Amino acid sequence: MTDPATDLALGLMTDAGLDHSGGALSRPIRRKSKITFGGLIYITVTIFLAIGAVNSQNNLLFWLFGVSIATLIVSGLFSGSALMQVRLEAQAIPDAPAGERVRVHYLVSNHSKFFPLFAGLIAELPGKEHPDTRFEPAAILHLGPKGQIKLAGSFVPQSRGRYSLGQIRLSTRFPFGLLQKSLVFQCHRSALVLPYQLEIKPELVRIVQGHGEEVRRHTISSGSSTEYWGLREYSPGDPKRSIAWKQSVRHGKLVVIEHAVSISTKLWVWIAAECFESCDDDPSAAERAIALGASLVTQASRRGIPVGLWVPSRGIRMSPSIGKAGMMRSLRALGALDISLEGQRESPLGASSTDDVIVLKPGQSLSSTSGGVRVLDINDPSGWLIDPSTIPPALDSLVLDASQVVER
Repeated sequence: MTDPATDLALGLMTDAGLDHSGGALSRPIRRKSKITFGGLIYITVTIFLAIGAVNSQNNLLFWLFGVSIATLIVSGLFSGSALMQVRLEAQAIPDAPAGERVRVHYLVSNHSKFFPLFAGLIAELPGKEHPDTRFEPAAILHLGPKGQIKLAGSFVPQSRGRYSLGQIRLSTRFPFGLLQKSLVFQCHRSALVLPYQLEIKPELVRIVQGHGEEVRRHTISSGSSTEYWGLREYSPGDPKRSIAWKQSVRHGKLVVIEHAVSISTKLWVWIAAECFESCDDDPSAAERAIALGASLVTQASRRGIPVGLWVPSRGIRMSPSIGKAGMMRSLRALGALDISLEGQRESPLGASSTDDVIVLKPGQSLSSTSGGVRVLDINDPSGWLIDPSTIPPALDSLVLDASQVVER
C-alpha cells in the first residue's frame, strides 16, 4: 500500500514539471516561428515569379512559382512536425571559478514515431542578473524517431556570484533555412560561480618547520623527516637501516635513530574591512581581495596546509582544515559573499602565535609584522601575481591600468 500523502506529493511534482530524480521535465511553454533573412529574399523572388508568370502566361514561370510555394510549405511542415515532439531535460550546473568555461548538459528525446530532427540548436536565454553572459549553444546534427541524445553547451562567467538560468530555446532552420522554428522550455537551475583563480606566487604559502616542543616526535618506520631527534631502543618491526650500529655498540644494545617530523603551520587568510570600504573609489577592490583570498585558500589546500578564512566584516569564519571539502566551503562562502550589504564590526582573529596570518587590504605590503602576520596590498598585483599582466579585466580598475602594471 502507498501513502496518500506520498502519492499527492509525487503528483504535484509531476504537475510542476519535475521528475523523481530532480531533473526538469521539458514540456515547452511557448513556440515561435519567424522568417529568416534568406527566407525574405526567397519570398521576394517568389513574388516576382508570380508577377512574371501572370503577366507573361509562361508555363515555365508557373512551374517555378509552384516549386517555390511547395518549398515554403515543406520548410514549415517538415521541421515543425519533428520539433513539436521533442522533450528536453537540463542537468544541474556544477560550481566553477569565474573566467573558466562551464559545461551545461542536456538530455534531448524525440517522441515522434516518424519524423527525425535535424540541425537543432539548444541555447540558454540569459537571465536578468547577468544579461551580458554569452552562451555557446549545443548542436543536434540528427535525432531519430524515438531517439535520445546527450549534449553539452557552455558559457564563461565573467564575475562570481549566483547565476540563475530559467529558459532554454531549441531552434532549427532545417531543411532550407527559410524559416526558423523554436520552442522555449522552462527549466529553473542555479549555479554558484566561485571567485577567480589567480596564478599567485608560490612563496606566499610557506611551510614552516617546527622547533623544540612544537615538533611532533615520529619514528623512522612511519616518518620521512631528515631532522635528528634522538635515539631509542630497538623495537621488533623497526627497519634494519634505522639501526645506529656505532651507538648500539657503545650502549651494549640495539638502538635506532628517531627523527622529528616536519609540521606545517596553520594558515589564516584575513580579508580586512578596508577592502569593502574602498569600493566607491575602486569598484573592483573587493573583487580583487576575494579572488586573491580564494587563490590563497586553493594553493594552501593543494599543498596540504590547514587553511582558514576570516572575513569579520561580512560574518565569515572558516576554521583551518585540510582537504577539498574544507577548501570548497571557503570558496563557496566567498562566491556567495554580497559586498553590497552593510558591513559588520571588525573583530580580532584570535589566532595562536604559531599560525601564519595573511591580511589582505589596500595599502603598503608588509612581509612580516608582530605575531607572524603578513600584509598583502590588493592594489599591487606585482606583490602576489606571478605575471601582473594576467589579472582578469573584471578585477582591473583605475588603480590597475596597463601603464601602472608595466611600471611596477
